[in-house]
Amino acid sequence: MKRRKKRLAFLQPILYILIGMAVFFAIVYAGEYLIPGGKKNTVAPDDTGFLSTGQTSLAINESTVEVVLYFTNEEFTGLVAEKRLIKKSNSMLEAVLQELLRGPRLSSHYSPLPESTRLNGVFTESGIVYVDLSHEMKDGQSGGTTQELLSIFSIVDTLTSLPDVKRIKLLIDGKEETTLCGHIDISEPLERDEKLIAEIQ
Repeated sequence: MKRRKKRLAFLQPILYILIGMAVFFAIVYAGEYLIPGGKKNTVAPDDTGFLSTGQTSLAINESTVEVVLYFTNEEFTGLVAEKRLIKKSNSMLEAVLQELLRGPRLSSHYSPLPESTRLNGVFTESGIVYVDLSHEMKDGQSGGTTQELLSIFSIVDTLTSLPDVKRIKLLIDGKEETTLCGHIDISEPLERDEKLIAEIQ
């Protein structure tokens, strides 16, 4: 009987140590899954200001709206879309154009708009949206057909993706122009051209 009591007394501390180690490893293991910054926390941060094409619109709320902006692909052969969340505004046309002028956020996308192009104003009259741009939109053209075409329809296709916007008239410093650099007629309002939109992967 005495030997059994001695054996139990000898095993008791070891048992406490084993229980303590089990509790310790259980806490560490749970922390890897539950504590932010743990190795098992694989949830990516939500960038509510930018949604690349194909992402689910999870962050839209009553104060924001999702819009589609058109830039060019790496080959400069077509337009590609980027989705953005912007704050709702009484002047959504201006807000969308300013976002377009800020340029793309994806490294594989490029802006066809000449550098330093500014928005002078935008207004709607008789169902036509007039976009007044600074002289850089014309003076900064490379002289080729491709940039002229894509820079024009980057604006046209972006704005016509908004509800009830069908036709766009471009102005340069408040004046009507027949063309930007001799290839594309902008003397009349322009409508959406989806043939220029490259296939989105």
